[in-house]
Amino acid sequence: MGEPFKPFQKTLPFLVYYTSRYRGICHGILVSRTVVMTAAVCVINTISLVPDTRPINVVTGSMYRHPRRGIRVQITKIIIPKMPLDLAKRAHLLQKSVALMIMKRKVPDILAENPLRSLEIDWKGEETLRLQEECLMPGWHFFYAGDRIYPVHKFLLQRNARVQFLNIVKMHEWCDALAIKLQKSLSNIGFYGLLDKTSMICTKDPDNSAQPCHGMYGSPLLCAGRGVGMLMAPDAQWTNCTGFSNIIHLFNSEFLSAFMQCVSKLFVVDTRVDWSAMKKAIYDEREEVYDYIPSMYDRVVDDPLSTSEEL
Repeated sequence: MGEPFKPFQKTLPFLVYYTSRYRGICHGILVSRTVVMTAAVCVINTISLVPDTRPINVVTGSMYRHPRRGIRVQITKIIIPKMPLDLAKRAHLLQKSVALMIMKRKVPDILAENPLRSLEIDWKGEETLRLQEECLMPGWHFFYAGDRIYPVHKFLLQRNARVQFLNIVKMHEWCDALAIKLQKSLSNIGFYGLLDKTSMICTKDPDNSAQPCHGMYGSPLLCAGRGVGMLMAPDAQWTNCTGFSNIIHLFNSEFLSAFMQCVSKLFVVDTRVDWSAMKKAIYDEREEVYDYIPSMYDRVVDDPLSTSEEL
């Protein structure tokens, strides 16, 4: 069950996407009908530390990414954790921070092909994440064995949303390379402190068939029916995708606890997800039509002068 597949319609009512000034296409999850949680690096420049003041419209209500699909809702306010004045520390913390985006209006069910529903997130650390526990990650970016990794703006971005089942594994065995890359990326922005591994977990594709990697900033990890973490550290994710593993930052990290406590009043969960029923609906009733074959990838430009890397 490791290979990403196209989920059954209406099984991801919490998933949204939008165009980021800094990271291309970013993802987010609904924590209420009008509040989206995403990765802070998607809305703030980690170099200049300037927030994006341009209009942001999130696309909701559709798992098929197309200009004429889904409902676009304007973001009116962005909320991020309070950051230290030290630029190096600030840039470091942004790489493992979430941001909340307030939508201008609530989308009525009748207007959406996939009616919107919020996802419960585990910001208190109530879920015990055990080794080899099966979780899932949805998104539009997945790399398969044999795919080619293209330079900037030539990544493989699929139109249909995908879901991949992942296992929680030991950090030192499967994510050491990513942790080293992340530590190096932090030193490049002036942060020389120790990497806080308590705030993240390592996930792996058990079948070694695909990598939930490039461009999935803001993509959530779901365990036991709740969102437990998010892909937030882009600099490390872009440099190593050969181990079919990934680093996920947790919502219940010590750094985010005060922020989560403060904004928790904005979280409005419609219903608690039945984990077994959700997995069955996504997997057993999945549609068999795939669009990840090379001929159907979009934004891939054939440039003989560009370099590439094979998985």
